[in-house]
Amino acid sequence: MIRGESKVTRSHLERVTIVYVCQSTLVQIREHAESTRRQYDLADLAARMGWDGCDIEVIDCDLGLSGRSAAR
Repeated sequence: MIRGESKVTRSHLERVTIVYVCQSTLVQIREHAESTRRQYDLADLAARMGWDGCDIEVIDCDLGLSGRSAAR
């Protein structure tokens, strides 16, 4: 059994799950590649826990962009 799997109910699986991949700078992406990969792997974990692939959304559009500024 996957850790936490017993807590996932039908109600959960009827909703979209979101994986937000976050690294604030390009340096973090380069130097912490394992962390970035593990964050992406959360989408695979959601699938193993029962979510349908079309109900797993990965958000990474601001990967490498710092939140210190509202620019871009």
